[in-house]
Amino acid sequence: MVEQGVWNAGKLHRHKRLSQKGFWFALIVCIPVTVLFFLFFLIPMAVTVTTSFMDWDSLKVEGWVGLNNYIRLFKDPIFLTSLKNLLTWVACAVLLHVPMALLCALLLSEKMRGWKFLRTAYFIPQVISAVAWATIFISIFNPSYGLLNGLLDVFGLQNLKTNWLFNSATAWPSIICTWVFHIGMFAMILLGELLSIPNELMESAKVDGANKLQTAIHIKIPMVRMTLMNVMILTIADSIKAFDSLYIMTNGAPNFRTETLSLYLYQQYSYSDFSYANTIGVIILVIGIILVSVIRRVLRVNDKNA
Repeated sequence: MVEQGVWNAGKLHRHKRLSQKGFWFALIVCIPVTVLFFLFFLIPMAVTVTTSFMDWDSLKVEGWVGLNNYIRLFKDPIFLTSLKNLLTWVACAVLLHVPMALLCALLLSEKMRGWKFLRTAYFIPQVISAVAWATIFISIFNPSYGLLNGLLDVFGLQNLKTNWLFNSATAWPSIICTWVFHIGMFAMILLGELLSIPNELMESAKVDGANKLQTAIHIKIPMVRMTLMNVMILTIADSIKAFDSLYIMTNGAPNFRTETLSLYLYQQYSYSDFSYANTIGVIILVIGIILVSVIRRVLRVNDKNA
């Protein structure tokens, strides 16, 4: 008994020593990440929020102005147009792009003939840079030699020809349509989760007489709910921070019809109106937090069942 007690005490001592080593190792590993997180995220965010309450023009900070920048912002018609465009884009992304990605993933999960080729084809737009992608669609929508107007000529629909990117009625829908092809990455994320569903579950549903539609609605989609939430969050993030393709294709034209908050923020920085630009940045941050919270609430995802 005494030897057993000594052995247990030695084992406990070794376990405690290993735990201490693990703690110090984790601390050493986390310190650089924590420092970088503070330097490049928390501190810039704090500066952004603080300077949004100041009058900061070029390199000179005039002083504290309270809520003046926010009052000015919500009286700014360009900001209101940008906000409406952003919310429209987010709505289209969540209500159109995500369901399309889910539908593609559900079809590919059936592993029909050629599904591996289609999986690769859907992902191709993701490996093309935003600049190249924007250039492609500028050519497609070109009023003189663009593919879209050329097809309308072929089918005798000349009355529908227009300058798609610089017509107030068609500019924003045209921009949104270019993002339909970016569902590939989200479809692949959902496909990976769908393929991980146990085959036994699918076989049980088939034995119970469930058809493919019933299986998709009652088994597959509920099983990928967490992944679907993550895809929606990624989609919202992409919509909020979209900039490069918009800047190249229209830069907010015509008459700010395709202006978004990210574009407007960049333009204010280019005018050296830093406090106003940071105010827009704070609004973007708040919108992102609200939208993510809504998505979590709608899908009823919380820490307890995550």
